[in-house]
Amino acid sequence: MHSAAKPSPRARNGKRTVPGLRPYPATIGLTVDRSLEVIPDEALLGCLLTLADPEVDGDVLALRLLAAHGSLEEAVAAASVGNLPGGVASDGHAVVRFQAVVELAARLVRPSLERHPVFVAHDSLVAYSRLRAACSTVQALRLLFLDDRRHLIADEIHQTGTFGDVAIYVREIMGRALQMEAHGLVIVHSGPDDDPPNPAGARTSCADIQQAGKFLGVELVEYLLVGRRSYCTLIQEPADARVGRRPSPVASDSGPSPDRKR
Repeated sequence: MHSAAKPSPRARNGKRTVPGLRPYPATIGLTVDRSLEVIPDEALLGCLLTLADPEVDGDVLALRLLAAHGSLEEAVAAASVGNLPGGVASDGHAVVRFQAVVELAARLVRPSLERHPVFVAHDSLVAYSRLRAACSTVQALRLLFLDDRRHLIADEIHQTGTFGDVAIYVREIMGRALQMEAHGLVIVHSGPDDDPPNPAGARTSCADIQQAGKFLGVELVEYLLVGRRSYCTLIQEPADARVGRRPSPVASDSGPSPDRKR
């Protein structure tokens, strides 16, 4: 049956199209007084692609990017590390614009962690950790420093590793926590694969950091292993069990447990 859908303006103007893909008119009808909540993912992604490179047909490339990665989240993450469909200029400007989108999203989540204990805002913690890892093509170890109420006060990349695991040095981690005058600590070990990294000795490192924190007054509140599609934690006590518990600078005696994937 012949489609009654109108082609996009760029398709009508002779821009290259992809056979078998119907261009979506991403920018038609978008005005400042119309909520963007109503437009579908391919239209929003098409707008971003057009902003990234005005010379391309963003409608078609959005469909191609979604078809390759399956969801808006995965498409934006892929674009932020340079996995853009053919036709986009390779000067890096498009990648930077997508990285800016991810950075903006992370900064919008961060205030929740600054206002609430991280085990209360655990979903925000996971979202923030995944956003911070989204633009990385290597494994990374990130430290999130918490005050005595377990609110986020600072975070930074501690180590990166191009191949294999990142090195975990308990003395350096705890030393940095003391320099930051932190009472609590979250460790996020992220990787560029869909599944969380499975570093050798992670449980031992988790236990060592917990033990060191008991003597130094720095509680290891969470230890996350984060991938692009899922994550797991090495801390035994579930986050929801800590809600309402008065924050203490001393960690519990419990050691790490088998990974609980979320």
